[in-house]
Parts: sequence; structure tokens; C-alpha cells
Amino acid sequence: MNKDIFWIAPLVAMGIGLLPMPYGYYFLSRLVVFVCAIYFAIQLNNQSDTTLVWVFGFFAVLYNPIIPIHLGEKTLWIIVNLITAVTFFINKNKI
Repeated sequence: MNKDIFWIAPLVAMGIGLLPMPYGYYFLSRLVVFVCAIYFAIQLNNQSDTTLVWVFGFFAVLYNPIIPIHLGEKTLWIIVNLITAVTFFINKNKI
């Protein structure tokens, strides 16, 4: 399986989420970021990169679709999504 999908998919999902979308899309977006964050955390744990395991574990909790965390305004989510996207992008070569 091509591991690039695990950093590209969340970037695309969060990028599309900047547009006005129905609530169902945001559930899908959370699911994509959640799964990819768990993948990153597992891969980084295998490499013993503890700090990044915690970072991606935090993202998995924040974006989990089962018990959603509501941050309120979309502006706050945009900031969080940008931080998350940058983190995925700069760590893409570590997995």
C-alpha cells in the first residue's frame, strides 16, 4: 500500500473542509484525519519517536468521530486544521 495516502488524504479532507460543507462531510473528514493520525502514531512508535507519537495521538483524540470534540466556531477549527495539516506535511517522510 502506498503510504503517501496517509499524509495526502488528511490534507485534502481538511482543505475541502474550508468550504461550506454539510455536517456529514465534517464527520467524514474527522474519520479520515483520525485514521491517518493513528497510522502515523503507530509508525512513529515503531521508530521510538515518543514526542511525535503523543502529537499524533492527540490529533487522533481531537478528530475522533466517535466522541467528537466541539471547538465551537469554524474559525477555531480552521486554525486547528492548519496546524494539523502542517504537522502531517512536515512529518510525511518520517513514516
